[in-house]
Order: sequence, then structure tokens, then C-alpha cells
Amino acid sequence: MNTKTKGKAGELFAVLYLKKKHYKIVEQNFRCRFGEIDIIARDNGALVFVEVKTRKNTDFQRPAESVNARKQKRIITAAKYFLMQNLISDVACRFDVIEVMGEEINHIANAFSL
Repeated sequence: MNTKTKGKAGELFAVLYLKKKHYKIVEQNFRCRFGEIDIIARDNGALVFVEVKTRKNTDFQRPAESVNARKQKRIITAAKYFLMQNLISDVACRFDVIEVMGEEINHIANAFSL
């Protein structure tokens, strides 16, 4: 299985996980010139922008460790663009990271902020 296929499988696993947690999926794979957001969901009143990182193992590093400051900035900029494009304001926003490692999932709520 190549990296792209593994990533898509990890995102599907993350979506199923979020749905079980009663999140409402708003959009998947939102792309704009500023970057990409894997999953956009609603959790209670908050709009949650989720980055999914899939790894076969954690021998090298935890998946969330690859969401560095540069990647965070791209996600935040893409999220601002999504909000502007959809005329969304006055809503609480959150940035989460979901690590998928085989059958294990680790959800890091508020992984980073503006």
C-alpha cells in the first residue's frame, strides 16, 4: 500500500471515529491555494479543523510531531480562507490532530491554536 492510499485509509478511519463521537462532518479534503484541511467538523458549537496523520509505526516519531509550525500556519491560513469563503464568523474554532497508527487512533483536541 503506497503512502497516498494509507493516508486516505487513515482519513476514513478518522471520519468514522469522529462520527462515533457525534461530530458532524462538514467537509473532507478542503483544498485552496493556501493548503489543505483533511476534515472540517462540528463538535457541539465549535468548528473543528482536523489534520490526520497516518503511520505504520512510531519507531521514528509520533505522527503528530510532523505537524510542525510551518504546517500549522498553512492549516490556520486555509481555515481562515474556509471561514471567509463560507461567510462564517462568531464561531469557536479548534485545531485538532488525529494520529492513526494501524488500528490505534489518538485524538489530540486543541493540538495547536492561532
